[in-house]
Amino acid sequence: MNQIDLFPTDVSRRAFLGKAGLGSLGLASLLNPSLLSAADRPQIDKWPGILAKPHHKPKIKRVIHLCMAGGASHLETLDYKPKLREMHGKPMPKSITEGQPIAQL
Repeated sequence: MNQIDLFPTDVSRRAFLGKAGLGSLGLASLLNPSLLSAADRPQIDKWPGILAKPHHKPKIKRVIHLCMAGGASHLETLDYKPKLREMHGKPMPKSITEGQPIAQL
């Protein structure tokens, strides 16, 4: 019997690439040295993404950010706003709300 006869001919291109793709992902994960357990790797940088370590112990441990239509941007919610203390408890100025339907409590 010829070896070519053992290969199923009814396998579609999509099925072949799908099975080969999953196999190659599995092989790549086995061969990737960066996926070793954390105990085997030394901890290089506890603060990735910033230039220098913070000079104080962080107060916030976790942030849950909900993305809602019409809600405040993540850039606006975590910024310090000195004017906010001054305007606390006062109604919003007309210059900000002009032409916009805004509900205030």
